[in-house]
Amino acid sequence: MKIQSIDTIILESPYEYGVKAAEQESTGPKYSCLVRIRTDEGIEGVGDVDSHPHVIKAMIDAPTATPGLIDGLRNVLIGMNPLETDLIWNKLYEAGYYYGRRGGHLQAISGIDIALWDIKGKVLNQSVSVLLGGRFHEKMKAYASTLFRDTPDNMKAAVNKYRTLGFKAIKFGWGSFTQNPRYGISLVEAARKEAGDEIDIMVDGYITNNDIVFATEIVNRLAEFGVYWMEEPLPSDNLIGFRKLSENAKVRIATGEQLGGTFEYADLIEKGNPDIVQFDISRCGGLTEAKKIVEMARMHSKLICPHAWTSDILTAASLHLNSNTPDAIFQEFCTNDTPTSRDIALNPIELTPDGYINVPTLPGLGISLNEEIIERYKVV
Repeated sequence: MKIQSIDTIILESPYEYGVKAAEQESTGPKYSCLVRIRTDEGIEGVGDVDSHPHVIKAMIDAPTATPGLIDGLRNVLIGMNPLETDLIWNKLYEAGYYYGRRGGHLQAISGIDIALWDIKGKVLNQSVSVLLGGRFHEKMKAYASTLFRDTPDNMKAAVNKYRTLGFKAIKFGWGSFTQNPRYGISLVEAARKEAGDEIDIMVDGYITNNDIVFATEIVNRLAEFGVYWMEEPLPSDNLIGFRKLSENAKVRIATGEQLGGTFEYADLIEKGNPDIVQFDISRCGGLTEAKKIVEMARMHSKLICPHAWTSDILTAASLHLNSNTPDAIFQEFCTNDTPTSRDIALNPIELTPDGYINVPTLPGLGISLNEEIIERYKVV
């Protein structure tokens, strides 16, 4: 069996990014990116890339400049055996030696790698979680991943909405909190009052780039409201800042979604010392690289929670990795009300009444694409 084709599909949402009211969901991102790989035996795999789709497509479709060193990823991929995921990963990585092996290049590899694991599962008639080594969990506690509302009353209304849906954990991110972290504290306080003690609350969004004293003040005030973690309080490459903040914070510090590859996560873990490592499978290098990052994090007594804020494809990939991780803590569930996110699957991932998500059991990722939605929103 050989890889016959790869298509980079760019979808355009009819909505702009943002959230307008407590009862509404966030909309966006404006564009999303799918990677579809087909074999000469008619088996197909799909991946999702949380990046700039037009950049990812350019890296996949680029022509050969210097064979083996400066090459578009399509040229490396075509004709290879899709089951040889480690071999393919290394060849793809080497193809970007002179135009950047991280950033967009590694994100493009991520989408390809997810699609290859989907193919591998379908060929072997096993779920990805089984192929990763086994299912320690059949379901994962989900957190509603959404944006901050702009007033305390709107925060309370949002919490009530997610509780009614069944969520036992909620993460509010960016927006009003990042614009004014001191005001954001009142928003978190309102969320906690409405949530009571039964719902975990997480906070996401920059506090400052370099004023670690101020960042520590804000984080420790959030501790008063039982915040489970503070995510991305600094840019991911501010490793010295993260270490200083982690040493003085009374709340777990989480970060990592902006990074890629084991080398960057080794630096993050050893120099930045966060409590929770949050790689994104569609950016860090795919499932092949994420599996290594999980083991590295566990060796350093770090918790892991994959970032997953696009479609059910990435949610499914993250669920399979969480299932294979003995001490996995949460599954991010993007509540985004955007058709290119929510309607992409014929068998969408759904929350159970008790606030969990079942790990897919069908072969591969266990997701079937809704071709009607793809055709409706496809722009390239």
